[in-house]
Amino acid sequence: MSAAGPARTLSAGGPPARDASHVTDGFAGGTTTSSPQKNPLMSASWTLPHHPASAPAARKLLRAQALAWQVDHDVAELLVSEVVTNALRHAPGPVRLTVWLIEGLLRCEVEDRNTVALRARHPAEHDEGGYGLGLLDALACCWGSIPTPTGKAVWFELPAADAKL
Repeated sequence: MSAAGPARTLSAGGPPARDASHVTDGFAGGTTTSSPQKNPLMSASWTLPHHPASAPAARKLLRAQALAWQVDHDVAELLVSEVVTNALRHAPGPVRLTVWLIEGLLRCEVEDRNTVALRARHPAEHDEGGYGLGLLDALACCWGSIPTPTGKAVWFELPAADAKL
């Protein structure tokens, strides 16, 4: 991370489409607006270095963006921390955190440079790791992993009905 912090990009692009409901012609290019009536999709993205400090940095960045969008961030912070930590542990190079506020959902995505698919572990009672996918299952309304040209992206969605934008 540079002295100025991680690189940040705001865009009006869209999340990787899981189905046609996430594809809308009106979002190509441009700058994020603060009016969901004019632009119901808002996003922010940061590139984080492959460093242990990136997990707490990801939590801080997510918290600031969620506060700006006036949505709850506690569960999202926990899950982002898990997914970023997993990416840092198992993938080389930097990771990219992208968050979207779209149609009443907060969507978080962590892209890494590891092409290996996620594998659920069954941790023993005193294991310190292996709980991340279980947390995603328990707390996210949906989650998944999609291949990218350089690795994969792990995403999850949480209700953002409290948005007051």
